[in-house]
Amino acid sequence: MRAAISLLVLLFSMCGAQTRSTQTEVQTESQSTGAAAAAEVSTRLDVSAELRELRDMVVELRVLLTLTQNELRDIKEEIKTKVEALERGLVASETKVEAQEAELTAVKARLAASEAEVENAAQEAELTAVKTRLAATETEVDNLKKITEKSKVAFSAGLTDSGYIESGNNELNLVFSKVITNVGQAYNSRSGFFTAPVRGVYYFRFTVRDNLESRYMAIQMFKNGQQLMFLWDTDTDGYANYLSSGLTLQLEVGDEVNLRIPADYRLYDNSSNYSTFSGFLLFPL
Repeated sequence: MRAAISLLVLLFSMCGAQTRSTQTEVQTESQSTGAAAAAEVSTRLDVSAELRELRDMVVELRVLLTLTQNELRDIKEEIKTKVEALERGLVASETKVEAQEAELTAVKARLAASEAEVENAAQEAELTAVKTRLAATETEVDNLKKITEKSKVAFSAGLTDSGYIESGNNELNLVFSKVITNVGQAYNSRSGFFTAPVRGVYYFRFTVRDNLESRYMAIQMFKNGQQLMFLWDTDTDGYANYLSSGLTLQLEVGDEVNLRIPADYRLYDNSSNYSTFSGFLLFPL
């Protein structure tokens, strides 16, 4: 476009110079001949025609320039519109990306919270299980302590310091009132009964004396009112006689063991503890 404008300017300059030259020649050669004047007129006509052609060309070039400028303006507008659309799309994309990043951050936070909740729940469950086991262990330890304490069972007791004990017409429950040992307090010196504090195997032993003098002596062992043993002896030499024996019994908690003498029998004891009743726990079950 700039080259076309430069060409037009050059042509106008050449035309101007040529016109001035023609006028000078006309003035200096005003005296020329008719043939020369006719030739000059023809030359002027040719120049005028060329000028008109150049003017028409300039007009065409102006029109072309205007069209080109309009086209360029339209292209610029289109490019501007596209750029603005692209910018809006970019902003929307950036906004969408930011929203997705925010959502991703929220998801990560929820995931972390869920993982923490799961971990806390697992830890709480494990802690609860540990507490349960600990409570069970403590209970078991307490029970074992109680059993251990109850497992310490042993007693020995003498019958009386009063001499003879006679049954009369009925059986007589023997109360060994002189307690020598009573670990675990399972023997009752007021009733003469031993009561098992724990389930287990126990050993019981007794020794009794009588100065027979032509008499019989006897003793019975009972468990929960049922007779387990009956021993007797008679005088053969007029001296004191002894009966002694023992049993190993499996007892449940609360089972009772005691000694009796049948009706019309007697025993003897004094501060020397000739007649004694003893027992102890071998092992719990």
